[in-house]
Amino acid sequence: MKKIADRFNTITFTPRSTVWFLLLIAALTYGLFFWQRGFYWDEFPWAWIYYRLGPAMLTKTFTTSRPFWGMIYQLTLPAIGPNPWIWQLFAIFLRWVTAVLLWKILRALYPAHPRPALWASLFFLVYPGMGQHFIAMMYSHFYIVLAAFLLSLYLSILAIQDASRRWFYFIVSYALAAVNLLTMEYFYFMEFARLFIFLQLLSGGIKERAKRTIIYYLPYLAIFLGITIWRAFFFEFQNASYPYVLLDEFKENVFTGTLYFLDQILVSFWRTVFESWLMPFLNIGTSGLGPLTLSLMLVLLFSSILIAGIYLFAFTAEGSDGIEFAKQAGWIGLIFWAFSGGSVWLIGNLPQFNFSLDRFMLPFMLGSSILLSCLIALIKNARSQMIFVALLVGFAGSRHFRLEEIYRSDWLTQQEMFTQMSERIPGLKKGTIILANDIPVTYYSDNSLTGPLNWIYSPPGEMYAMLYFASIRVGKTLPSVEPGQPHELYYIGPTFNGNTDNILVVNFEPPGCFRVIDPEVEANNRLLPPAVRDVARYSNQSVILFEKSNQLPRQFYRGVESDWCIYFAQAELARQKGDWGEVVRIAELAFALNDTPNDPAERFVYIEGYAQTGDWQKAVELSKASYKVSKSYVGPLLCKLWDRIGRETANSPERATALDEARNEFECPH
Repeated sequence: MKKIADRFNTITFTPRSTVWFLLLIAALTYGLFFWQRGFYWDEFPWAWIYYRLGPAMLTKTFTTSRPFWGMIYQLTLPAIGPNPWIWQLFAIFLRWVTAVLLWKILRALYPAHPRPALWASLFFLVYPGMGQHFIAMMYSHFYIVLAAFLLSLYLSILAIQDASRRWFYFIVSYALAAVNLLTMEYFYFMEFARLFIFLQLLSGGIKERAKRTIIYYLPYLAIFLGITIWRAFFFEFQNASYPYVLLDEFKENVFTGTLYFLDQILVSFWRTVFESWLMPFLNIGTSGLGPLTLSLMLVLLFSSILIAGIYLFAFTAEGSDGIEFAKQAGWIGLIFWAFSGGSVWLIGNLPQFNFSLDRFMLPFMLGSSILLSCLIALIKNARSQMIFVALLVGFAGSRHFRLEEIYRSDWLTQQEMFTQMSERIPGLKKGTIILANDIPVTYYSDNSLTGPLNWIYSPPGEMYAMLYFASIRVGKTLPSVEPGQPHELYYIGPTFNGNTDNILVVNFEPPGCFRVIDPEVEANNRLLPPAVRDVARYSNQSVILFEKSNQLPRQFYRGVESDWCIYFAQAELARQKGDWGEVVRIAELAFALNDTPNDPAERFVYIEGYAQTGDWQKAVELSKASYKVSKSYVGPLLCKLWDRIGRETANSPERATALDEARNEFECPH
């Protein structure tokens, strides 16, 4: 053991090895199963717009929010392409780059304190409060901007320390500072932290330091003021997304506005500095994971703790005054933290742990990580410091693993939905409005799922369809579902034009299959979510086109595998075509799987198929199997189904016997 310890002491504590150590932790925290993750939230619409509607339409998309940020997308999207797994790797790389930049900044500022500098960069790398890292395409562009700011900060420090290359470092730093300020608001006010870093970094008396600080900072201040004036007075859409809630509070009442502001500060400080790090420990026993996944998470947890502990053990030989570091870096961390909140508090938001408001944790990560490293530096025993840091890193990794499991599950859920949908709906009429249940996913909305929907069903340059969750949009975004109402919606770039004559109602509640609602049979189906049931009668299946004009994008969807739900989708399509022989053929394949439907309505297509082909005994048998699920709920639906069967089939003694048996069994009104 002594030889091993000596080995680590001689080879690990070097700048190069620290960089690789940070990369290893990044890979352990974010890299597992990267190929099983995809596009989420706004990523799918943006990708669809760029790759199917063209770069100019994506430029239009960003004009009302962050036009210069959108320019970065114009560089990265053609380079990386619509490949989610590459974006996942790119996000890990950028997260690592930002952690390395923070480490280099702290090493440049506090060269006598290498251990706390490493701790802060580790905490920044695995910060558990912000749970949206796996939305990789979007947050890669956040990290690009953050990296620009950190590199600007680092170069300005080098400019002060290295007179020989001062102006080169400063000029590049000015350009990168402008990138941060022009592209987005998350790190906007953090620019002022540079002023205090200069003040601490420069030597001499306080007056001399202050004077030199102002001189060095004036170009940055000019950039800040110029961009702020442009945003405030010339950028037309400055408040398009977020109003200035904090300013409105102060305008209404200075006293209550002050109390509101103080509450924001205190709540934010507790959540970002302390609660974010307590949460992984408190929630470890309530993961909700299956046995195999839980075992894997525990292996990752202990592996991360062990690897971090072994590496950090090498630092026990490096002496540094923790109290001195806390004095120097603590107030810099506090300043970073305070200025981080400017962009969040101004619009009346608080950092939270639930999606999607946990994105407001992002600007606080920097100051919070420095503050936490200062607190641990106050612990006198070096081994205790090592243990605390290793535990925090390991448990933060477990938090991201649990989140990653949800991301993978969401990606699989939407893959299943669109794979089944494409079998049931080969094509869609232009202007179709799809009303759906609240699909059981966390990191998608109806707005974001409209992206892949159009990728599948719209030709290049067109937008054929809009997806709405009925519980959210009906009566609001979609004011009326009564037939004959035109509907227009600006969809983050393109404009959708439809009509309520072309509503299609669908339901997808896995493990149940994707279903197009049959309005004649299911208008009062109490097994449907209430919001779907309320609009079921408006479902117009004639918007479904039988010719498949577009294919599932191969980057996102695996090939179709024959399972119960795929057979069900194919049988439903055959039923709509009136091809009853095909329905029965598919039924034989489906029931040979020895699978059972997860919704009694999944047997209805086969009941009707067997009845239409004269196998009345099989039709009645399947009807009774569905009836057993819930007599009061399924019975009325079977009655309507058999009414249609009676109306659409030719008279025969077998038919009459089957109709009588069904109506008596299901207590149908005569």
